[in-house]
Amino acid sequence: MNLGPYTLFDIIDTGEGKLFQVTKIVFDLEARLNHTPDSTDGPLKDNTIKTCQEHNGEQVITIIQSIKEVRGYLNDNPGSTKRENQLKYLSNTLDHFVNWYKDEKLPMPDKLPAMEWKTGSFSANKDFSIINLDNKLYRLRRNQSKVVELLFKNLTDELDGLSYPELARELGLTNNSNSKLSNYFKDLPRVGDLFNHSRRTGKYSLKH
Repeated sequence: MNLGPYTLFDIIDTGEGKLFQVTKIVFDLEARLNHTPDSTDGPLKDNTIKTCQEHNGEQVITIIQSIKEVRGYLNDNPGSTKRENQLKYLSNTLDHFVNWYKDEKLPMPDKLPAMEWKTGSFSANKDFSIINLDNKLYRLRRNQSKVVELLFKNLTDELDGLSYPELARELGLTNNSNSKLSNYFKDLPRVGDLFNHSRRTGKYSLKH
């Protein structure tokens, strides 16, 4: 189960131009609907409605999964006010996304792609373009997927990780004095979201 915070991506028209808006939706027991939305506007850059749709779709799927899980807990313990508050938060958070899809006249996502690779709390679809770690869903770019796939295989082969130069050599990544793994993970997910790093050996391993 994932209690967020969740983020809703949107593109808004101010009348003077378009802005990229990110609304963080935080679980808040003191709030009327058990959540507090907080929006931040920034430059549009390369973001499009498709960018928003991909990100929001991942959020929706995670929320729906979490709602199902909380409802299961409530079936086992109908009197739990803790689970009732969690369900209220998740349901009201989902409403923000439902409204966005309705406004954009887009279909709501309803299920995850098949996750074919699994170990511990980590799973990935066939080409590692979509991964789930600790109930958090991430959509990866091509080079990110390549790194995760290689470190997944390293993990399942019971090896002790790979350094950045080793990753670069295997995957054809940039490898010079300024090269580092974080260059490929500047936005979500960041390096620390997915990987453990040993200062002693300089090696990265996949969290699971």
